[in-house]
Amino acid sequence: MRIISVLSWLFVSILVLSALSLAAESDMDRLLYLLSEKGVVTKEEAAGFRADLAIKKQEEKEKQKEFSVITGKPIKISGYTQSRYRQDESINDTFDIRRARLTFKGNITERFSYKLQHEFGGSSQKLLDAELGYEFNPHFKLSAGQFKIPFSQENLTPSAKLDTINRSQVVEALTARSKDVLGNQSGRDIGIKASGSFWQVSDIFIFDYELGVFNGSGINTSDRNEHKDFIGRLIFHPINGLSVGASYYSGRYTLPTAPTRKDDRDRIGVEFAYVHEPISLKGEYIKGNDGVTKKNGWYLQAGYFFIPKKLQGILKYDAYDPNKKASKNAIDALTIGANWFFNKWAKLQVNYELKDGKGKEKKQYLTCPIAVGLLGKHKK
Repeated sequence: MRIISVLSWLFVSILVLSALSLAAESDMDRLLYLLSEKGVVTKEEAAGFRADLAIKKQEEKEKQKEFSVITGKPIKISGYTQSRYRQDESINDTFDIRRARLTFKGNITERFSYKLQHEFGGSSQKLLDAELGYEFNPHFKLSAGQFKIPFSQENLTPSAKLDTINRSQVVEALTARSKDVLGNQSGRDIGIKASGSFWQVSDIFIFDYELGVFNGSGINTSDRNEHKDFIGRLIFHPINGLSVGASYYSGRYTLPTAPTRKDDRDRIGVEFAYVHEPISLKGEYIKGNDGVTKKNGWYLQAGYFFIPKKLQGILKYDAYDPNKKASKNAIDALTIGANWFFNKWAKLQVNYELKDGKGKEKKQYLTCPIAVGLLGKHKK
């Protein structure tokens, strides 16, 4: 009888656990209550079941790498943060949060997509991206809202994927970033854009294109004049790993300090990139004007993985002239860097920058940020 009782208890336990795993939490409690009332299990045993299930459920939650968001369609939540230490002659040595971004994106329908990105780090919080897109086919997609302007490969490279900590001087100055006449717009503007790829050979497209019309006033800002800015970019992929392209920007800008004034803001750029691990080679030349002030600059960059997928060395040289008519104001910068990849989401970057203003004193900059990506594609 003792053996029969034990076997009966084990059988009932298996049935109860199986039923509980399939039932909702409220149903679990109801089932345990009924079994307890009918004398199949004691109240103490029912309480033990509840405790064991609660512990098991918590352990499963801790192991989860994704969590569910109840929506009609899957939502992808991602982001990253960059903590930085700077040793710079022009400022106090300091730790800071360079970037802290959170991104939501997904599809409303099979072809209708959206993206929202907000910046929480830096000196001010701001909405970076608010984009809606409709993809008719791989050759033609329409996007509307606020997003990066289709100009310059380094401008379009996500900050978390840059090989160096800082972008080149000319990119910062002529692509709506920190040194632009519009102020720092994080390379973005409000408008509409058509993009796509064509002429597919094997598994790659030979050409990519982007054409857009924008306000020309920056992020979270209505147009300050009736003129709209036009931007076009064409990229050629002759072989796998190599891209060669050109960008064109034609616009006008009006500053809040001079609301009746309209000045031309034009840019032309050429670029190339060759990435075939362990080697990477990249470069750009951009020239433009803000009103009557003509500017230009370029950079060349080489990278090499000394340890595959782990340790990458970077050497970069860039030059920028903020006013072609003025003398001794061009700035050359040499960057020596190393990237250590903990995994595909996180890396440590160390850069040593040596800047030389022609006719001025040399300045040295040492920056050492830890760039950590927030893991996760959180889906329904």
